Amino acid sequence: MLRDIVNRNVVSVEPDTRISDVAKLMKEKNVGSAIVTRDGTPGGMITDRDIVVRCLAEDLSPNDCIVEDVMTESPVTCHEEDGIFDCITKMRDAKVRRMPVVDDDGKVTGVLSFGDLLAVLSKELAELTKSTTILEETEQLAA
Repeated sequence: MLRDIVNRNVVSVEPDTRISDVAKLMKEKNVGSAIVTRDGTPGGMITDRDIVVRCLAEDLSPNDCIVEDVMTESPVTCHEEDGIFDCITKMRDAKVRRMPVVDDDGKVTGVLSFGDLLAVLSKELAELTKSTTILEETEQLAA
């Protein structure tokens, strides 16, 4: 379940926050995204890619541009009870690399990145490979 692997270090910003301030906050917290909240309720998400593609590449000044101008409104989410493959499918279908994870009340409990999922799957694959190798060696010894 996602609740076991989700990054709970959620950074949130208001829609009227300047892009330059968001970028500094994301650097300080070492994250690639922030949840955009309106009165404490999540209303969107902004990523480092949003800043580059929708602000900088459009020759907008990060000091004049605000979050609301470049954020993704109503982002696709995963539920903390969802499985890893459900989340991967949602990410693939939505063409996103980061996704808010929500609870039963729709409150954001964390953020999950494609890198987080890849790390978990890599670990599981390594464990499976190790188990397969041990099984093969045991079968060879028994023969």
